[in-house]
Amino acid sequence: MTAVQTGKRASIRTRVWIDIALFVGYVLLSAPQTTGIPFHEYFTVVFIPIFLAHIVLDWSWIVRVFKRTGRERSTEVRFNRVFDIVLFIGMVVVIYSGFLVSESLLPDLGIDPEITSFWASLHNASGNLLILGVGIHLAMHWPWVKRNIGRIRPNRGTT
Repeated sequence: MTAVQTGKRASIRTRVWIDIALFVGYVLLSAPQTTGIPFHEYFTVVFIPIFLAHIVLDWSWIVRVFKRTGRERSTEVRFNRVFDIVLFIGMVVVIYSGFLVSESLLPDLGIDPEITSFWASLHNASGNLLILGVGIHLAMHWPWVKRNIGRIRPNRGTT
């Protein structure tokens, strides 16, 4: 295996691990009634860099999809592009509104947000819609997941 192939494989391995961490983190964040509000809020601080890493590591793919024009874009590519934008906006809304309704994290930092029903409703609604959105996103990218999930195991030497 050449150095380029090894580097590419490591890159895919890193992306798969980040995506696994992102999915597990999202599942944990989606059940605040189970994990508790303090965990939900504090773990969001851990989740945000994982979410950003997912975007940064897939940036070259994002750029390629957005540069495609005209006949090069299949219906699937166009839908995926719009859906991913909506999903990103939804994630930003749920995170932002979550900070505005913080009951634990911000008060522990000495910041006492004025929790309004608008922001609480927006946080709950966007969070619930994101569950569906993340499921669709995962389904749309399932071929990539299946193709690359085996790459997270370290290389095994021949015996």
